[in-house]
Amino acid sequence: MGVWKAGSGPSSSSPQVIRKQGAAPPWEVLVAQVLPGASPLCAAAWSGARGWKTSEDCRIYQALPRAAETACHPLGKRPCKMQAFRIWDINQKTFYLRNNQLVAGYLQGSNTKLEERLDVVPIEPHAVFLGIHGAKLCLACVRSGDETKLQLEAVNITDLSKNKDQDKRFTFILSDSGPTTSFESAACPGWFLCTALEANRPVSLTNTPGEAMTVTKFYFQKD
Repeated sequence: MGVWKAGSGPSSSSPQVIRKQGAAPPWEVLVAQVLPGASPLCAAAWSGARGWKTSEDCRIYQALPRAAETACHPLGKRPCKMQAFRIWDINQKTFYLRNNQLVAGYLQGSNTKLEERLDVVPIEPHAVFLGIHGAKLCLACVRSGDETKLQLEAVNITDLSKNKDQDKRFTFILSDSGPTTSFESAACPGWFLCTALEANRPVSLTNTPGEAMTVTKFYFQKD
C-alpha cells in the first residue's frame, strides 16, 4: 500500500509518495485505467473525489491540500461537491415547479412531495451555483435592456465553471443574518432572490430588498 506523507522532502507543500514493496495502492490502479499519465497528486485527489477509498485512502485523501483539486481541474473545473438544501422563506413558503416556473407557496398533504430542493455547488467561500430538478435546471440572473429577471436554464450544474464570464449569471453570493440567508446575484449586484408576500407567485429578483411586498430572507438547511 502506498502512503502519502505530507511535509517530507525539501518542500512541505509538495507531498512525496513513499511506496512499500508490493502491489500498487487501489487508487493508483483504478486511476491509471481512466486517467493515463495522471500525476500521483492528481490521481489521489481524483480517486478520492470518486469515492475509490479504503479506510486508509480516506485518511490520505482528507490530508491532501485543497490545491490537489485545482491541479486536476484547470480552468475552474473541479470535483463536484453538490449538496441538496431545503429552502423556505421567513413566511414558510417553499419552492416548487409550476408550468416550468419556480414558484413559492404553502404545500400541504400530498402536495409536499412537489417541494423542490436546491442543488448547491460552492465555488467560493460565500458563492454558489444553484440548481433544481436533479441539477438539470440552474437559476440564473439575466439582464435584458432595463429588465433584470430570474430564469431557469436547462444546463447541468456540474458543467458550469467559476472562471467563465458567461457562467457568472449562475453565481449567487450568500449573506447570513442570524438564522436566515440572502442570495445576491454576482452578475447583477444589488439584485436579490426574492418571493412575493402572496402565495403561489413566481420566485424572482428584487433590487429593493427592504420593500414590504417582497421577501429576501430564507431559511437554508442542508437536506
